[in-house]
Amino acid sequence: MDTVLTLPAIIESETIKSDNSCNLAIQLEQVRLSYSKGKKLTPVLNDLNMTVPIGSIFGLLGPSGCGKTSLIRCILNCLKPDSGSIRVFGKKPGSKESNIPGMDVGYMPQDITLFDDLSIRETLEYFATLYQMPAFMTTKRIEFLIQFLDLPESTRRVCALSGGQKRRVSLATALIHRPPLLILDEPTVGVDPLLRQSIWQHLIELSQSERLTVLITTHYIEEARGANQVALMRQGQILVQQQPEILLKQYHLETLEDVFLKLCNDRHLSMDDDEIEENIVPTTEDDPNWNDSYSNNNNNP
Repeated sequence: MDTVLTLPAIIESETIKSDNSCNLAIQLEQVRLSYSKGKKLTPVLNDLNMTVPIGSIFGLLGPSGCGKTSLIRCILNCLKPDSGSIRVFGKKPGSKESNIPGMDVGYMPQDITLFDDLSIRETLEYFATLYQMPAFMTTKRIEFLIQFLDLPESTRRVCALSGGQKRRVSLATALIHRPPLLILDEPTVGVDPLLRQSIWQHLIELSQSERLTVLITTHYIEEARGANQVALMRQGQILVQQQPEILLKQYHLETLEDVFLKLCNDRHLSMDDDEIEENIVPTTEDDPNWNDSYSNNNNNP
């Protein structure tokens, strides 16, 4: 990128201030989640352990249906795990002490949920209002995101945008309040390779310049070579968590996909993940409309 962009100042998260001694943005220990269909109990997450360092890009990789989205929903306090511990910046999501969901997270769901009648600028102003951002800060942040993400003219309406442009606007809404944690669920699905590469480059630059922690899920395993760490997931289990290059050297293989296949074969894991997450039924403690409202509103702090 030829132009040096100056990041607008924003009030630092109180959560980050209070947890400088902790180097982990996300910590999961022995997390279990299952759903019942009749008398049958099907595991979705099985004694899952995972740690995401602050300021890193973390790729959660695995085929559709392996439990990635369910894991994200647990982190966001949308689903309640059957057992185990989840901590985000040292606090339990949904607790009074936590800003998850809320100011400390930006969430981009896989399905784009924007208001067609609003312009790009109106969309970003709407989300900024939800986070009670001051007007001067909103204006600077919008100008930065429009330039940084190479968005179209800000007066263009969402209904007139291409699929790739809508994805970039959706990413901008998740970044508008400059959260310390960004969670992206399959952000590159269905986009061309050039846009996919561009999204990853943006994430790398933001992680370095804003100390942003990024958790990104994808089933395009090779694209995660740009992540600081990856976790390979299958049938609700984390097979391995490590730096991509170390994994390749450790297994003497050339691609992460080959590493993934070797791990599956070594553990005799079958290829039958696809139907698992589709059958998840929220418990009575969960709000079945939470995901839709969060996608639309990014949560009202």
